[in-house]
Amino acid sequence: MPVLETDFLKGLLDEKDRLHASCVRALRRISAGDWVLASSALVELDLLLKKTGISDPGRYEVFESLKVEFDTKVILVVSHTVLSQAATIREKYRFRRFYFDSIHLSTAILHDGTIVSSDREFDQVTELKRIPLDRV
Repeated sequence: MPVLETDFLKGLLDEKDRLHASCVRALRRISAGDWVLASSALVELDLLLKKTGISDPGRYEVFESLKVEFDTKVILVVSHTVLSQAATIREKYRFRRFYFDSIHLSTAILHDGTIVSSDREFDQVTELKRIPLDRV
């Protein structure tokens, strides 16, 4: 089951996002039990919302709406194994703004080796296959 990351959540929440239609289709894949979501994407989304000035009550609303869409069974948790793999990935691949990306990638590598993402830099990571989010 391929793993989705933060760009999926951002596109799903923003109807004006160029990836919104693809994200809605990806949500159907999650609902069907075909795909899963990295829990690190939820944490990164929360930090992005906070950074853009969204209040705690506003972020509460966002995450309550997502609870309706995602059963906890489709969310892959961050573990010590994921974090140690992420450190290895960060050391091996020197990308910009890479902390959360390394956790998403490690989650996917340890799960089934496939990530769904719009981030083309992920194509450099030989340990996994990327499904372009805009082609979903």
